[in-house]
Amino acid sequence: MKVNIISNFKPRTGLMHDVHILRGMFSAALGEDIQFFRVHYMLPECPDADVNVFMEVISPSLFPYAGKNIWIPNPEWTYKSWIPYISQVDEVWAKTTECFEIFRQHGPNVKYIGWTSIDKRWIPETDKKNYYKAIVPVGKNIYRHPKPILQAYQRLLAKPDVYRKLPTLHIPYSDTDIQITVPEDIKSKVVLYPKPLNENTYDELFLECGLCICLSLTEGFGHAVNEALSAGCNVLVSPIRPFTEDLVGAFGSGVFYSRESRKVAQPDCLGTFVDSDVQSIIEALELYVETDFKYKRIGSQHCRELYGAHHQSFVDRMKLMLPALNIQPYILKDTLPKEDVLPDVSIVMLTKDRRSFMPLAKYSYMIQSYPESKLELVIVDDGDDPIEDTLFGVPNVRYIRSETKLTISQKRNLGVKEAMYDIVAFMDDDDVYPNNSILHRTAMMLKEPKKECAFCTTIPCYDITNYSSFMNVPPMTLEQSKRVSEATLIFTKKFWEQRGFQDDVQIGEADAFIHGREQMCRELSPQDVIVSLVHPKNTSARRAPTMKEPNGNHYGFNEKLFAMVSQIGEELKEQATPTA
Repeated sequence: MKVNIISNFKPRTGLMHDVHILRGMFSAALGEDIQFFRVHYMLPECPDADVNVFMEVISPSLFPYAGKNIWIPNPEWTYKSWIPYISQVDEVWAKTTECFEIFRQHGPNVKYIGWTSIDKRWIPETDKKNYYKAIVPVGKNIYRHPKPILQAYQRLLAKPDVYRKLPTLHIPYSDTDIQITVPEDIKSKVVLYPKPLNENTYDELFLECGLCICLSLTEGFGHAVNEALSAGCNVLVSPIRPFTEDLVGAFGSGVFYSRESRKVAQPDCLGTFVDSDVQSIIEALELYVETDFKYKRIGSQHCRELYGAHHQSFVDRMKLMLPALNIQPYILKDTLPKEDVLPDVSIVMLTKDRRSFMPLAKYSYMIQSYPESKLELVIVDDGDDPIEDTLFGVPNVRYIRSETKLTISQKRNLGVKEAMYDIVAFMDDDDVYPNNSILHRTAMMLKEPKKECAFCTTIPCYDITNYSSFMNVPPMTLEQSKRVSEATLIFTKKFWEQRGFQDDVQIGEADAFIHGREQMCRELSPQDVIVSLVHPKNTSARRAPTMKEPNGNHYGFNEKLFAMVSQIGEELKEQATPTA
């Protein structure tokens, strides 16, 4: 079996722990004969696998590379713009009850699986705890800032008998991600570790400390608290649902809670922020210092038992769930339509006063590997310099001339309306299309399960006047429909007939065309589809980054193609140079 684990690669985070846990569970439930591939979520393509598992992040261009796609999200890092992806994956696995309820609102393919953390291996019978020492595990998590506990300590200065008994706070964090300022009057009670600790030192700190304080605003699971339970720490926690429902429960020996002071929905993501009331933190600390050693020790044993029970429940659940997935071997090419059943395709190309680009436009069309008998080229031209005379010798071409100036959307609609065939693909007159562009787009759209539309969002670009290349990657936080490259669209006539392009839209016209129909679409890797050319006459919003010198990468253009685009670039530079 082959499994792609797709995530960010940020080290020393809970996400990295999740990856190790997932690998261990797959091996335990399905045997050791599993090949795991780590894939960064920003890559537009990946190796074929039997299953893709997306950890926290999501990347729809990778969906076609596996027979089954599973997403394990964290609500506090799940952008609302990603909601359409819920229906595009096979299953969503929820680590907490809160996560299950949030995602179940958007689709039926959600399962509660629970989760676990790597065991710190505290042995109640032999291992000691220092209850005058507390760990505040901030790490790199901006939602675990220790400000509330520092405020509580400051206020407790007014109660010297209590303050004297307070445990010393040990705060491991990353000063490149989080800034912590400790008030002067409580510095003797605080030890900061501003650089990430190595794993052994971090574990030793957990195992020694008798109390763990974690006042998170929000959590996707709560590794810090769960690890504290495994280390036998008493815990003082915020009243967020992952803690109260999935980890420590509402009450219990060794568990101290703050109260909620305010709850607000996250503005961009699906999670909820819960602020802890500082007075309630003070009361919890007072209760902790009043608890004698015997009951703190009992609390440690109880917390350790909580971890063990949750861990075993998760392992048992996964050992039942994973075999039931019935994961089958998957090879992408086996899902593609056979060449002899490929449909006829109409290529629609828009142009306007782009005579200098016509050699490139004809080249991109003429080199297509798709059967010539199954192609037509429909050119829509509303420019002042008609280019019909440049089309001599081009097979299966139809030239649509408009004396009236049209918006981009009107031209797209006109081209699709005039197209003879039921499959329509766009090609821009000023971009490079590899010879398999139409074949790849058609086959990928029609692969099982078939879709009505396909497109790319990440686009390789080449600046033909500065001889430099770059990748255009729209922010992942944007809705999928706002990331679409119109120059890569392919769709069925039926899809267009249901909703065409809005006539008054001049740029970003794919947004309204796609929005709300994402589940009918397939996002593709740009490999074999396009290289977008950047030049002074672009109508696209893409702009090349500033580069001091040519970077030498032109995506493997052959000599003829490189000479052609270079000549066009030089002509455009001459046209842009003012004459004396």
